[in-house]
Amino acid sequence: MQSESFLRKVTAFIRSKEAQVHVYDELKQHLEHSKIAWMKKGYTAEEAERKAIEEMGSPSEIGKSMDKIHRPKVDWLLIGLVAILLGTSFIPIVTFDSTIFFGADMTDHFIRGKWLHLVFAVILIAVLMYTDYRKVERFSLALYLGALILLMVLSYFPTVRVQGQSYLMAGPIQIQALTVLPMLFIAWAGFFTRGKFKSWQLIVLFVLPLWFILSAPSLIAAFLYAGVVTVLFFVSDYSAKAKIVTSLAVSGFVASNMFLIIPRLHDYQLVRLYAYLDPASYPTEEGYVYLAVKNALNEAGWFGTETIRYIPEGHTDFALVLLIQKFGYIAGIAVVSVLFAVAVRILWKVNRLPRSYGKMLVIGAVSFYCMQFGYSVAMILGWLPIIGLALPFISYGFTSLLLNSFVIGIALSVYRRKTFTGYGVQRNYS
Repeated sequence: MQSESFLRKVTAFIRSKEAQVHVYDELKQHLEHSKIAWMKKGYTAEEAERKAIEEMGSPSEIGKSMDKIHRPKVDWLLIGLVAILLGTSFIPIVTFDSTIFFGADMTDHFIRGKWLHLVFAVILIAVLMYTDYRKVERFSLALYLGALILLMVLSYFPTVRVQGQSYLMAGPIQIQALTVLPMLFIAWAGFFTRGKFKSWQLIVLFVLPLWFILSAPSLIAAFLYAGVVTVLFFVSDYSAKAKIVTSLAVSGFVASNMFLIIPRLHDYQLVRLYAYLDPASYPTEEGYVYLAVKNALNEAGWFGTETIRYIPEGHTDFALVLLIQKFGYIAGIAVVSVLFAVAVRILWKVNRLPRSYGKMLVIGAVSFYCMQFGYSVAMILGWLPIIGLALPFISYGFTSLLLNSFVIGIALSVYRRKTFTGYGVQRNYS
């Protein structure tokens, strides 16, 4: 056929395999519409096809133009910002006095572990960036069900419990509620893109994972899950009425359960709450960390202090505190600025995309990142209770690093294929 020969000539000038498929399908559809229009004017099928091809123009010019438009993009600025954070993440490790807690100097151990974590993080980011995220959308329900099954097993059949939290262990593989969240976020991005579920169905789909996450239990995972799904819901195309009704129903459910949960809290859990409200009354118990962090920040000044105050989990949850102690508020502001710049960069790019699955996916991912970042900084400043939430890319920890590498990988994957989002081959969102 003439059109097939024409399309092959066009795609021969396009270097990206993904772009070849995209342009081929778009041009084929355009040629068919044009052919039908010519046939309505009285031309035969063969003549109409030839007219449609002539109307398109030179295959070489079209191919070169499409190659330029659909050339895979790499956001080097975002990668550079993340690289700065990863480099900075070594400072809390070498500053942290591990002998107080571990009884020995664990600095070399942590540094080796950090390098290993970075290798896996870079691999994950690269794999996600080169993976076509659009192929995942049709598996939204399967991912949701898979995540639900994992959470059920975590809740009722964990292989081990550490400080009350459930884990599934299989050799070096460790699964907890947090590690299941990416599956749920991908699923919800697909659900809200399609918009097929009714309000009551959305409530059921939302509550089921939340119930099992709280049964695990993991307050951090519950907080992140609820927050991300809420953001995705409010930016979706559901009507304002559906959003209000659904939100009220979920809020009522959560509030009623809080009244049931609070009377059943253990004494140590109540002490944690009281210590947050008045740490000075619990200086040797749960309030110790609040007071230690406050004193460390007060002593740091703008350019740091020579005496580094010991902070429990200083290389993980309170890595920013160690940075501020060592180099002062200037360093703290710089790190927070770079963390903020990562979020702004992703949001700036996603804001220029049309409504699509990719856009919902990135909004979910960056919401996940921002909630960790925002809560962690607020926790360090004493504005929110301490819940053991890591600072993205700065805190030491394999799970946290992989989860936030997932965020960057998804953002880079969507950005790489941003010209494939939407309709029409002439559409360019650069």
